[in-house]
Amino acid sequence: MAEIRILADPKLRPELKGEGLLDLDALCAREDLHTIKARLTSRQTYRLQTSGGHTLYLKLYHEVEPPSRFAGMFAQRFDSPASREWHVLEKLHEIGVPTMRGAACIEEVNGGVKRAALLTIGLDAQHSLQTVLMEEFGEYPQPLRRQKIARDLGGILKQMHEGGVNHRDFYLVHIRVGHDDTLYVTDLNRADIRKRVTRRWRVKDLAALLHSAPHSVVTNADKARVAKVYFGGHLRDHRSMIQAVIRKADRMTAHTRKRLAQGESNYHVVE
Repeated sequence: MAEIRILADPKLRPELKGEGLLDLDALCAREDLHTIKARLTSRQTYRLQTSGGHTLYLKLYHEVEPPSRFAGMFAQRFDSPASREWHVLEKLHEIGVPTMRGAACIEEVNGGVKRAALLTIGLDAQHSLQTVLMEEFGEYPQPLRRQKIARDLGGILKQMHEGGVNHRDFYLVHIRVGHDDTLYVTDLNRADIRKRVTRRWRVKDLAALLHSAPHSVVTNADKARVAKVYFGGHLRDHRSMIQAVIRKADRMTAHTRKRLAQGESNYHVVE
């Protein structure tokens, strides 16, 4: 018989339980789920509203692939992407990185995790940083505002890496922009928690950020501001790593263009 494992915010647990939101079968059968993302048949993302007025986002994993036997060698091991994201959210709050608030994590276990769900509290941040850059900075440069955003972005990634978290999908579409341009890190289902984030993973996160930056809007000065905050000191002292980031970003861009040419959709800006 399957076992159900539940992690939930103590303050929200009574409300979630009362509305059947801690029951996987009930969650899957709900008719008030508004689809947000459904790129994979095994995973969908929905928005829903509770009677208490909370806007929640639900990630449903209908199938959970068993983790690789090498997955826990250098990073903390998790049984499902839902529990991974739950614990990463807790870690980010612990080290002071703005992100979502977890409401509940539910796993159906029968030998391994077969199904899982993650519920998070909706952020007051409607647009991604990519959208803000494309729609608000293309025509009006807004130097002071863009300087603040660049510094905050570099500081957030530095906090994450120094705190033992690497994102693995650190694209601009996964950074949300809230009130007073507060930046929030989202889409953490692939993130790792490590004792130390090594150079390899630092390069990958920085390269993903550089790859997703719209070239028509983001200037070299913007990139330099992000790098100065992230690295600290003189950028020339980090030339080797910066060059590695640029090479990796170029490979990512070339790969994306190839996939686009083959007709595959992609939401990361490369032009």
